[in-house]
Amino acid sequence: MLSQRVANLVFVVLILMACAYFSWVAEGFVTSGLLASSGLPSKFFPQLMLGLTAVCAVIVGYQYLVRGGAGGDEGETVFANRREAGQGILMLIVMVACYLIWREFGFVVMAVLVGPLSLLAMGIRRPAIYVVVLVLTAAITAIFTYGLGIQLV
Repeated sequence: MLSQRVANLVFVVLILMACAYFSWVAEGFVTSGLLASSGLPSKFFPQLMLGLTAVCAVIVGYQYLVRGGAGGDEGETVFANRREAGQGILMLIVMVACYLIWREFGFVVMAVLVGPLSLLAMGIRRPAIYVVVLVLTAAITAIFTYGLGIQLV
């Protein structure tokens, strides 16, 4: 299977690409509410977090490029078997699909789909877990929309 070194180096590249893309998306944020009164643009905190994420990714990448591993995982593999590798790839596909759904149809549609699709990708078959995930999704949406007054669009 895939070695930790190769997997982590590929992951670092993907993280850096994602940070760059989402930082570019954050450039379009409109300053309003509490951030406007503080003098900070709305893009400040997302870009700060993306920058810190990118720095951490670079550190991990350096560890794997120079030392060949981190935390004693030299020579280990990422997935134990093909089934686990397939589940990992399915999860990646689900996350990309849910992001695209969020962009096209909004947060609520994505939120309803991300939990069940993730559970399917992981091979979870117990209906009770699906119910719990959907209840948690509804609770989070209600807390943000009604409790905090934030529109999740």
